[in-house]
Amino acid sequence: MGKTEEKGLKSLEASHRRVTIQDIAEKAGVGKVTVSYVLNGRADQARISQSTKERILAVASELHYRPNAIGRMLSRKQADAIAIVFQYGGFFSSNSNFTMEVMRSVCAACVEAGVDVMLHTKPTGDPCEEANNLSDGRVDAVIMIRDEGDATHEALIERDFPAVLFFCRSVVNRASYVVCDNFAGGKMAIQHLVGLGHKRIGMLKGAPKSVDSNDRFWGYRSGLVEANLTYDPTFVMPFVGDEEDREAVRRLMLREDRPTALFVWSDDVVPQLLQIVNQLGLRVPEDLSIVGFDGTEASSQIVPPLTTIRQPIREIASLAVRVALGLARGTETTSQIVLPPSLIIRGSTAAPK
Repeated sequence: MGKTEEKGLKSLEASHRRVTIQDIAEKAGVGKVTVSYVLNGRADQARISQSTKERILAVASELHYRPNAIGRMLSRKQADAIAIVFQYGGFFSSNSNFTMEVMRSVCAACVEAGVDVMLHTKPTGDPCEEANNLSDGRVDAVIMIRDEGDATHEALIERDFPAVLFFCRSVVNRASYVVCDNFAGGKMAIQHLVGLGHKRIGMLKGAPKSVDSNDRFWGYRSGLVEANLTYDPTFVMPFVGDEEDREAVRRLMLREDRPTALFVWSDDVVPQLLQIVNQLGLRVPEDLSIVGFDGTEASSQIVPPLTTIRQPIREIASLAVRVALGLARGTETTSQIVLPPSLIIRGSTAAPK
């Protein structure tokens, strides 16, 4: 390498080296502490003269100084960021319409609040380790969708770290959450079907420890009791989309006394149910009425358009962000917010034959 090339390389390396407070102090002829006070907006507190302050700022501008984000975060004890935590990191890359609407709503709320969002995707089998990772200072708070009795959520509460459940709740007294009234929503679905004349009503549930699915199930049970209908446990089964679940639904729908209506815990799994129903030669709603839950925008595009229980996704996400940031900044206390659902009637329900 020639001298000219070597000189050019050193110049290039120098131009890409991060400018430090020490560089500014040396060029401005002051100490590092003085520069730190000025760059952190505390010149008046340290009684630094206006001329010195202006000289330091001019040098910082000349050298294209960029503050170290981690250093500023540590000095301010505030990251201006929250983490969003699902039950599994893979949910972020799923095709779930519910997940996509949640993410859009969270991002919109964070843009409005002026904070960043961190997606928590690192898998760990140790709740304490996961809680340590979430509370290590990279974010000010977390919003979480977790199963019943989640150990990571409880570990964060024990650490007094701001953690807010959303779209699910907790029986822990100190827990903060923002949720739809899933019990009322399940009951609302059954009341609608009973009002159409259905007497054999089944339900497809979510995962066994899913708080929202279980609450919807108890609303389903309550709706049956209120209508003086017999609860048949063989009419209720899990349906998260695997082949075992699909086969169980096929067997149910081939029974002579099959349900004339199904309440489905999530709009996301209704397309798979419709595939099974169509393969069996059954028509919706003529042979089977279906009510979903969530009220996602995509539910109106299903054929036939889905009757569903709408939960206010945007409002829940926005409130969860507000409560989480409020807990982090000391402007909020423990909050347990329950919002009402609503029934959207479309073409997937009708009176039984």
